[in-house]
This record gives sequence, structure tokens and C-alpha cells, in this order.
Amino acid sequence: MKKIAITFCILLFFILLAGGCGKRGGELGEKARETGTKAFQKFRRTTNQDALMYLSNKINTYKRQNGRYPESLQQLVNEGFIDKIPEPPPGMQYNYDPSTGKLSLK
Repeated sequence: MKKIAITFCILLFFILLAGGCGKRGGELGEKARETGTKAFQKFRRTTNQDALMYLSNKINTYKRQNGRYPESLQQLVNEGFIDKIPEPPPGMQYNYDPSTGKLSLK
């Protein structure tokens, strides 16, 4: 996942750099920034969805093996289902309901 993030940042840098070149640099630069911003937002949504899907799969695996949902996400770490809980996006946190196994970001 880190390789994807690094590749994306490099690509975004070159898009922004290329957008600032040429006679209509201001207009092209603005368009490049807009395109880069949209691409970055899409990347963040995808990354967030990947983390949610990963954790949801581990929660369901836990339930299949233990007959119940874990009491917390930390229990997945404690019992070796995951190495660590992925960091939620800045300003957000995971919302986990152990009675239903539902996981979301809020």
C-alpha cells in the first residue's frame, strides 16, 4: 500500500508541474491542480475503503473461528488476526459495533 501511495504522490507532482508550464500556465496550472485534487480525493476514498474492507474481512474471519464477533478491534491484534489497526483518515475514527460486527468511519 505504501508503494501505491508513493507512486500516486510522484504522479500528482508531475501533473502539477506539467500544468504550470507553457503560455497558459495559470489556466493549465489551475486545471492541473483541480485534476490532481480530484485524483487525490479518489485515492483517499479508495484507501479508506480498502482499510474498511480489510478490517471487515478480519472481523468476519474472527466470527467464523470463534462463533462471535470480537469485543473490540484491539482484540483482533491481541489474538493475532492483524498486526495492528490501520490508522483511520485524519479527523475520523472507526466506529465498531461488536454486537453486529459492523464497522464504519465517522
